[in-house]
Amino acid sequence: MAINPISFKSQVAPAPVSKTSGEALQNFSSFLNQALENVNKQQLLSSDMTKKIAAGDVQDLHKALIIKEQAGVTLDLTIQVRNKAVEAYQEIMRMSI
Repeated sequence: MAINPISFKSQVAPAPVSKTSGEALQNFSSFLNQALENVNKQQLLSSDMTKKIAAGDVQDLHKALIIKEQAGVTLDLTIQVRNKAVEAYQEIMRMSI
């Protein structure tokens, strides 16, 4: 069984290049929404697997545990990206004009 790497690039289509800042903002917003929806789907799948493990309905325990670990790593990555974005915003707000 091959293990696929976790990557936002492979799961979310790249946004087309736009000419106005409004379109760029909308494309970036769309990219973030798709990425967060993907994280949410993985968390829901992980939760479903947890219920199946508890009920004894899982045939392939390794696959179930891999799905749970992927969801955890994806959530950790999302949290770190959010933290970096907040840090960048705070740094910009500290700059004097």
